[in-house]
Amino acid sequence: MRKILALSLLIFISCKKDNNTGQQYNYTGKWNISQSISKEYTLENGDTIYTKNEVTDYGAGAAWINFQSKYALMYINSSLDSMTYEPITQSYFNLDSTLCEITSFSDSAFLFNTLIFDNTTIPDKIQVKQDFFTLSK
Repeated sequence: MRKILALSLLIFISCKKDNNTGQQYNYTGKWNISQSISKEYTLENGDTIYTKNEVTDYGAGAAWINFQSKYALMYINSSLDSMTYEPITQSYFNLDSTLCEITSFSDSAFLFNTLIFDNTTIPDKIQVKQDFFTLSK
């Protein structure tokens, strides 16, 4: 019986799933925003209807975001905004209550997007706002 218990325990330990989703990216510090793309669209019966698709390019130093331990400062369109910042997984983080997804990361480039669903109830329609950011060091 002890051999079976020991063997079962060994198999269980060796098969236990590791919850580590990978090392967290280190994007702490100041990143220049080189481009932002703002999209607003409605999903209706499987069709996507765009109401906004705006691309904005920024010169060096004209827009930036500075990630710190629990907050982020964003300077964009001559406005400075302070937001709470919380890393969730290797690919996701929160800025205030907005979920952000990292789509690409290196030491010198960082791309992420936001996805916001409008909670207004319209039968058979889903309204979505999405922002894409291209950052560089």
